[in-house]
Amino acid sequence: METGHHIGTLGIIAGGGPLPMAVAEAALATGRAVFIVGLEGNADNGIAAYPHGWARIGAIGKTLSLLKAAKCTEVTLVGPVKRPDLSKIVPDAVGFKLLPRFVRLLAQGDDGLLRGVVELLEKEHGLTVIAPHDVARDLLAPEGVLTRKAPDAGHECDIRVAVRAAHAIGILDIGQGAVACRGVVLAVEAIEGTDMMLDRVGNLDPRLRGTKEKPAGVLVKLPKPGQERRIDLPAIGVQTVERAAAAGLAGIAVEAGGALVGDAEALARRANALGLFVTGLSRETVEAMLR
Repeated sequence: METGHHIGTLGIIAGGGPLPMAVAEAALATGRAVFIVGLEGNADNGIAAYPHGWARIGAIGKTLSLLKAAKCTEVTLVGPVKRPDLSKIVPDAVGFKLLPRFVRLLAQGDDGLLRGVVELLEKEHGLTVIAPHDVARDLLAPEGVLTRKAPDAGHECDIRVAVRAAHAIGILDIGQGAVACRGVVLAVEAIEGTDMMLDRVGNLDPRLRGTKEKPAGVLVKLPKPGQERRIDLPAIGVQTVERAAAAGLAGIAVEAGGALVGDAEALARRANALGLFVTGLSRETVEAMLR
């Protein structure tokens, strides 16, 4: 989807994975210039194919000056960012001035911190923060089954259990994902992120989980209730599918329109090759499961 008024360059603050490049491609396809600021230790080296610069987390002044030099008017934040160890952040001069505020926001959890970042960019620096899917509409997970395999009645039960668990941790601003198998929650996502949560599931006793020979259980990822949906929507990609398969899971469910999928076709191909299902649940279905 075009943002319509192509005023200035689109700034992309890039975390990990392929999503920042997907957003850049979508913007370029509408004739819009892009500039990517890669967060060191997070962003993929693939951003080097586009106009770009690099900044440390904490180098807020440098990030802003890169965006301003590139004449960015709108900015989007996309891709997972590892939560930094506060003792290792080396703020620049601007970051240092803002540090007390960010420490306060961090105490309110990820959501509080992200709202603070949006406020800083918009109210204090005149940038408009937009969602990645405002630029690349097809990044949003579609509704329905994306794969040859579809969830059966047992999987539907696990999806419901995992939806309720993901919703519960979302209310507490802990994470966005949960894994359930045979009606039992095996794991919820906290600070470590989805990939490491799936690794943990793979290390559980095989009697509790599925195996590659007999897959069982599902991963569900949902937005946190009331979260700022312009940034930090849950995301799944080919790597998520591979980790889920390695953990012995049978499939993945996300909220349609409430999760980002970098390349739905590539994801479906990989899931088909590994024998997993991937499905997008309508908002109504998710709400019914929570009742």
